[in-house]
Amino acid sequence: MKLLTWLKREWLQIIILAVPYGAAALLWDRLPEQLPNHWNFHGEVDGYAGKVFGTLFLPTVGVVLVLLLPLLRRLDPKCRNYDEETKASIAGVFRTSRLAISLFMTTISLSTLALALNVPVNISRIITGGLGVLFFVMGNCMGRLRPNYFAGFRTPWTLESRTVWLKTHRLGGRLMMICGVGVLVESFVLPVRVLIFATLIPVVVLAGIVPAVYSYFSYRAERKAAGAPR
Repeated sequence: MKLLTWLKREWLQIIILAVPYGAAALLWDRLPEQLPNHWNFHGEVDGYAGKVFGTLFLPTVGVVLVLLLPLLRRLDPKCRNYDEETKASIAGVFRTSRLAISLFMTTISLSTLALALNVPVNISRIITGGLGVLFFVMGNCMGRLRPNYFAGFRTPWTLESRTVWLKTHRLGGRLMMICGVGVLVESFVLPVRVLIFATLIPVVVLAGIVPAVYSYFSYRAERKAAGAPR
């Protein structure tokens, strides 16, 4: 009964993880003995791997990540003491994150198989565009995340005040979604080298710094309104 319940809950996750293995099995006789596994800044292949490693490595990494994520949240020392709303928000965010990450890994795995069969695929643009989608999905999750000591914008000020946490995560989540859409769109038009150094890196820095600074000033404003020392 427990297995049936688990299958009903995780069926989409299982399908996403299984697709690369199924594709590799179906295409095995057509695949070359060496598959591309590394690309330079121009999107050109500059590294190869054997057939077994090249087909199984990325899907297996995806499986490992999906299995590890539920375990990682248990590292939070206060996990058992959270209220039901917080536990549900963390579980929902991790469930969505697992789906997004596994879909990202599956897309790269299938793109590698396509390249091995001489299908014209720009893997660098797929990776950067996929990162943009991941950023959007994670940003969409931030507004639903409740205060905890493991995930989210964990600054001294968000951890001190639930109100500051919620306001910071609404802002940070929207910022991440905007940046994610920007990276996705630009992945189709900008040179890969420009995209990485002029877009991806500034976006990561911006999405990390702005919420942290905002949380500080939001906390100061809250303390000032309450008439407490800062």
